[in-house]
Order: sequence, then C-alpha cells, then structure tokens
Amino acid sequence: MATKSMAKHLATARASKGKDLSPKWDGHESWDESQFLRHFHSAMGWYRLESSGKELKPKVINWMSANGYTKDQIAEFKKTKDNRCGTTVGAIAACLLKGMPTVRADFNDGRDTATWLRTSITKIVTEGKDDIDDSEAAVEAKPDVYTPSIQERVREASYKMTEEIEDAIESFQADPENFDPKAFKVLNLLKGKEAKAAHSRIIKEFYSKGLNELIEVATTKDEQLKEGYSHLSKAQLKKITQFYQEIVSACDMLGQEAKVNRKPKAKKSVPAEKIVAKLKYKKTDESLKLVSVNPTDIIGAKELWIYNTKTRKLGKYVASEYLELTVKGTSIIGFNENTSIQKTLRKPVEQLKAFKDAGKVQLRKFLDEINAVDTKMNGRINEETILLRIA
Repeated sequence: MATKSMAKHLATARASKGKDLSPKWDGHESWDESQFLRHFHSAMGWYRLESSGKELKPKVINWMSANGYTKDQIAEFKKTKDNRCGTTVGAIAACLLKGMPTVRADFNDGRDTATWLRTSITKIVTEGKDDIDDSEAAVEAKPDVYTPSIQERVREASYKMTEEIEDAIESFQADPENFDPKAFKVLNLLKGKEAKAAHSRIIKEFYSKGLNELIEVATTKDEQLKEGYSHLSKAQLKKITQFYQEIVSACDMLGQEAKVNRKPKAKKSVPAEKIVAKLKYKKTDESLKLVSVNPTDIIGAKELWIYNTKTRKLGKYVASEYLELTVKGTSIIGFNENTSIQKTLRKPVEQLKAFKDAGKVQLRKFLDEINAVDTKMNGRINEETILLRIA
C-alpha cells in the first residue's frame, strides 16, 4: 500500500501526462541511510503502481546499451516475451538509469545492484531462448518475479510501520515550536501495527543514528554539526531529541516483552558434570600460583577469564546477547565473537597478580590497559589453559 506522500505523488503524475515524474536520484550522495532506504522503497512502489513489466522492458534495454552489452545480446533479450521482464527488474534498471548508485555500504549489505540486474537479465534470456515473435502461438510463460528473502520482507514491513512516526517528524520540521513529543504514543502505535521483536530491532537501528547525533549536537565542538542544527532553538532540539528517545525506548520495550512472552523450549536437564566431562584444562600452575575454578561453573555464566601458560595469553569469553556460556566437548560455546578477546602478557607474574587483586569494576578495563594486540577467541581450551575467573 502506498504511503500518503506516494499517493499524492501518483495523483499528480496521472494529472500531468507528458512530464517525466519518475523518481529522481539527484543528491543521493548526501542522504543518510534512512533517507536512502525510504527513497528506494518509494521509487520501487512508484514503478510498481505506474508501470508493468512490459512497459519497463525498454528501460532494461537502455541500461544494457549503456553498460557494455553487444547488439546480439540486446537482440536476444528483446526477443523474449515481454511478460518475462518483471516490474522489479524494470524498476531497478530505471532507477540505475536515473542515477541510483550500484553499490552503497549501508544498503542491501553492500551488494552490487548492477550484478543482480545482470544475473536477472541472463536468467530471462536463458528461460526465453525458445520464445518466438508470434505471442499467440507461443505458450504463455511464467513471468520472472523477484522473491525477496525473509529478512528483506521483515525489513520492508518494519519501514512501513514507521509511516506515522515519519509523519510526526515531518510535522516537527514544519512547525517545531508547536510540536509536542508527548502527543505521539509510539509504543501504542507500534503495537497497533503488530510489531514484533524483529521489527523493533530494525526500527531501533533505523532511528538510533539520528538520536545519537541529536545527543551529540548538544555538547559537540564540531562546527559543521552545530551549523546543521543552528536553525533550532535549545527547546526545539530538546523536543525532537525526546521524541527520538521515545521511539528507541518503545522498541526496547517491545523487545523485552517478547523475551518475557517467549515460550521456553523444553530441554532435557543434563548434569553439568557430564557437560564438562571432556573439557581439558590445567588445574594448577605452581610457578604462577594459579588454580582453576570448577569448570561446571562455566555453564550459564556471562564471562569466563582464562590464561594459557604456554602462549602467555590472557583472555575473556563474553556471552552473546541472548545466550549464556556453556561447554561442548573441549570448547566453549555461546560467546560473542566480537567482544571475546585475548592479549599476550609481557610480565605474567606481575600482571596476573594485579588480575587476582582486581575487583569487578577494574576488570572491565583490565584488557584495555594491557599494551598488546588483541586477538579474537576461538573457543578451544587445552591442557595449558587455566580457568581463572567466572562471572
């Protein structure tokens, strides 16, 4: 379903025959991620509503001509039945001709849109190689339809849920003085859209960047950033910041409610001793005066500190956001691969003594203060590994 702005745009387009009112991509270099995504979805919706695959086929041919295809290759594509060219293929070609970038780091995981279009063209030509010009004599072929992935469907649905939020932001831009952030109940709005935890994560990510920038502008010394918000008074800046905070808080609440309401999976209770039975580790090290903790305490822990007496590496396993640490065979699993790191100790005796004396607060920055290159943990535990501490 088209948004309000899109519906208005289409009405204007239908009333203005002869004018090119198709979506433009001028100035896309200055757009942030949210602006780019909104424009992309709006453009795709415009072409789906305004054109058929047959009407957009010439756009694909024009794009092929401009991108190195030979006359024979273009002729092969032209020969295929018009209904093989879906609106998505045609719309992508039209957008690229209008200046949409083929690659953008924060769009579609950085994948090359031109590569996708070339693959789609090849598929159309391959499937339509036996097509003949007499369409009445030929058997109707199934049109090429792009099937988005589950992740793409969830992301697109999430963006549609933000229509009223975007309307509220537009109302602030139009009249910041009379904007009331408390008038918009974002949590109720998202619940009314039946937003799930997966939607809330995407929506939160969508608006978090804007919130961070709004918070930063209040204290920054960056003149360019200040200039970008110089048209707003402190009171107005506070209003829009509160609204963005409300959006992020609503998303957090939806995520928390989903955790509470999630039905736990029925699992057989396996004794901790059995889980760690195959784990090989070093129980004691007399030279360093180290003694390993009980490995059964690893099960369900959030942090595990280890020290390899052979490589002199001190490391910390940190549980993933929705998991806990546990053991599988001779390895630790359930850890966050990005935040679980290790560093080589240059003075093990002194540094390990400081480690044993450190409290919880000191441990948070213990690895950061070690002047060494950090490497990621791989989960493996061996006979040279002391299990130092569990949290």
